[in-house]
Amino acid sequence: MSAWFVRIAGVFVYVTAAVLAVWTTGLPAGVPLPVPGLVPLAWVLVGLVWLRVLALVLWWADDHYGWFPRRGDDGTSARPSAVSLEKGPARPRRERPGLFRRLASYTYDGVPWVFLRQSLVWLLVVLAVVALSVLGRAHTSQHVRSLLRAGAVHATATVVEAEKVRERRDDEDAITGYHSTLVLAARGDGRVRVEGAFTGGRPEPGSRVEVLWAPSAPELGGLVEEGRDMERYLDRDWGLTLSGTAFALLPLLLVLTCMLPTAIAAEADCLQEQAWSPLAQTVHATAVTGFVLLALPYLSGTFTGGGAPLFVAGAGLLALYVAMPVRAIMA
Repeated sequence: MSAWFVRIAGVFVYVTAAVLAVWTTGLPAGVPLPVPGLVPLAWVLVGLVWLRVLALVLWWADDHYGWFPRRGDDGTSARPSAVSLEKGPARPRRERPGLFRRLASYTYDGVPWVFLRQSLVWLLVVLAVVALSVLGRAHTSQHVRSLLRAGAVHATATVVEAEKVRERRDDEDAITGYHSTLVLAARGDGRVRVEGAFTGGRPEPGSRVEVLWAPSAPELGGLVEEGRDMERYLDRDWGLTLSGTAFALLPLLLVLTCMLPTAIAAEADCLQEQAWSPLAQTVHATAVTGFVLLALPYLSGTFTGGGAPLFVAGAGLLALYVAMPVRAIMA
């Protein structure tokens, strides 16, 4: 039964990772981080990954050294039973094995099962990369997060002053917009100063712009980015979006061009052996732990800005699952 402990732990790892990835993928841009339950779920995933490694080591030790008592094919102890002293012919009792016993007797090492497991893992890898991209786009600016914590609102304001106006040009030297420092009048006599405002037209006193600002903390300034939906920062409803679709193309391409051909070349037996190798799965658990640790500051809302750790986490995860079938070929 120790092999079943490994399988059950693996199911829990997969389900937890899938829930974490789907949950993160649906986070709106304006959700206040940390989301209750999200960070504990990430730590639960790390714990389950190492629990599976421990179960795998125990299974390997039992398989090689017989640590645990053996049981017969019928589920009873393998020790010889006592001889019955009763006379008369014995009528053997034949029972249909229970569902759990039939499932436990199956090895799950056939080609369809191995590639089904590989496909599910690849799907989870793609989903994890999409989740990272969405997490990186969820108000990664420290300024935006400070506005949201102060009770930000989206409003239309009037330009009072426009300073440091600079043109933004494209590759053909055509003007595509203006960067400037604006002093805006919002909500009557309220004044807010916006550094690095972007507008499509040249800002002039009296012109109207959309601004994200906190009326209770005008000293924080505001955000003016014409062409960007400011309402998304105030969204609180979970829901899957297509914002990470473009980021899913690269891992999907790697699955189709690298992982799938190498997995087929490695054959199911090598992949099965790697999936039950304590050493290989320890490397896998270490990589997953590093992946979670790199994403944790974003999940907890304590990051200082920039998406470099998320890029490293996604690249490392893809490299791991590209290398695994390659390693199976070389074994």
